[in-house]
Amino acid sequence: MTPPAEQVGTRLMFENDRVRVWDLALVPGETLEAHIHRLDYVFIVIQGGQLRHVHPVDPTQNQDVRYETDQVVFLEAGEGLVHQPLVNMGDAPYRNLVIELKDR
Repeated sequence: MTPPAEQVGTRLMFENDRVRVWDLALVPGETLEAHIHRLDYVFIVIQGGQLRHVHPVDPTQNQDVRYETDQVVFLEAGEGLVHQPLVNMGDAPYRNLVIELKDR
């Protein structure tokens, strides 16, 4: 199995010594491959939609999640938070901004 990617979005928008900001934009049917979060982060949903977290081995373990426009979520990475492939299951583009918080 391929290890998860370090890229947590589709495009790196900004980085300095305090934060890293990613754009995560998926057209209908598009996939962001498995990735790992090594830093605590906030994501802000710009364009909501229906996403599927795809289990790499067992499709019965897939998880569908609906994200609403303007939703804000904070997650702690701990020792590394792995996300399986993420697929836009909706009929419109999905987009969020992922803001990784670097240690001071």
